Amino acid sequence: MNLTEAIERRHSIRRFTADPVPHEDIEKMVCAASLAPSGGNYQPWHFLAIRNLDCRDGMVRIIHDECIAFFRRFYKEVPKRYILPSLVFSTAPLVFVVLVTPFPLEKDTCFSSFRKQKDLCGRNIDRYGGFVSVQSVAAAIENLLLTACDLGYGSCWLRVPYYAKDHVEEFLEVEKPWEMLALIPVGIPDQNPLRPSRKPVEKILTYID
Repeated sequence: MNLTEAIERRHSIRRFTADPVPHEDIEKMVCAASLAPSGGNYQPWHFLAIRNLDCRDGMVRIIHDECIAFFRRFYKEVPKRYILPSLVFSTAPLVFVVLVTPFPLEKDTCFSSFRKQKDLCGRNIDRYGGFVSVQSVAAAIENLLLTACDLGYGSCWLRVPYYAKDHVEEFLEVEKPWEMLALIPVGIPDQNPLRPSRKPVEKILTYID
């Protein structure tokens, strides 16, 4: 499959067969991810390839229980629409936990001077610094997704549920400065959902000639 085919065919899959994903395919996906561009070639990514079903199910339990505990503040009966989207990895034979480490902006003396001049703090540091690590890891994830598609797998790019982030990181023994950025379930698709519509090019493109 060529690149254009992979881009056009890739879409989010949320149900998977139990067929395992072999090591060689996992390594092809992560190798492709590693070829993504990154600011200063910092490569601020690491991938946990979870094939152990007890580990996967432990993550499912944590996210489910933390979801119920959090949303019970607002609902007597927590709607399934709050529970199910974060658990679509529960049938996947492989789950990538994508880790990110902060880009060392403090080592950029010019940016450090700018930061002091603007009195930047908190999120504004990343706003002006360009979210370098997040942009880099996002590029790596896209490479991984396209390679998974090329190998015949389905996948889904999931953000980490905010209400369970700390507990899942603790469960997986993720140590600072690393933190979870995304979950990517991968496996043979057990569904063929309709592709969601996309905005036409003329709606998302502006020429400045």
